Amino acid sequence: MQKEEQRNLIDIQPLIDITALTLQTAFTIDRIDGYRPSSLMFIAKPESGKTSTIEMFSHYPFIYYANEITAKTLTDEVFPEAEKGKIKFVCIPDILNCTEKANVTKAPLLQSLKTMVDEGTTRIKTPYKQYHYDRPIKLGLISAITRESLYDSSMQKASLYNELRKMGFLSRMIPFSYEYPINKTTDIFDYIFGKKLGSFQIKVPQLKTPVEPQIFEPIPRLFSKLQVISHSLSQFSDSYGFRCQKNLQKLCYASAMLDGREQIKQKDIDKILSLGRWMNFSFNDL
Repeated sequence: MQKEEQRNLIDIQPLIDITALTLQTAFTIDRIDGYRPSSLMFIAKPESGKTSTIEMFSHYPFIYYANEITAKTLTDEVFPEAEKGKIKFVCIPDILNCTEKANVTKAPLLQSLKTMVDEGTTRIKTPYKQYHYDRPIKLGLISAITRESLYDSSMQKASLYNELRKMGFLSRMIPFSYEYPINKTTDIFDYIFGKKLGSFQIKVPQLKTPVEPQIFEPIPRLFSKLQVISHSLSQFSDSYGFRCQKNLQKLCYASAMLDGREQIKQKDIDKILSLGRWMNFSFNDL
């Protein structure tokens, strides 16, 4: 597995790893879930490396990267290219850019994204045109939001967290929450002050992009070990955790694929379990 080595003041390797694994699921398939990429939502304070991490992978041609997107953009630009197999992922550095709109604009977009990342989009009807696709358009989504923006509420509006939870959007995404511990924030300020500090070596995996998705066979005795994460997340999304479990299994396939293997091993399970420290809404230290 080829990796691009870089240096960074903060050890953001977990952010890079979960992003790479999520994107790699665009090239995996199994008999349980068929073809459906996993999706990811970063949740952290501003200046926490969310956008810079996503940007590290924005050069791949199968990714549609945009700071803002609308339902019209999906139907006019993204889905036609996805139908040809050219686009497999949508990456939006800050989903708030899309949700801070009038409800008449926001609701169709969120519904389109929700359908896109799970069962797939087959038919869309707008006031101006009807769209029909011969096969369901299933795309992965990677986005990010700040902790405050997710939970902010007022007398006039419910929190975005409750809104996404109610509409079933949260159960379709793997949440990845984190925060910098005090020693790391101190290091950043020292660096800004002008002090010379050491840095962490980070590795950005080179994604595998075959013409056809790689087929994997589920291994029940290994996948059952991931239920601790899917069960925990089901409590947040008011669901059973089925979608989450399938997303986690896809990440294991991606781990094997990045390692050049056609079958998953315990090391893939261990990788996902280690990243599970941040697959929640608990904001554990990075």
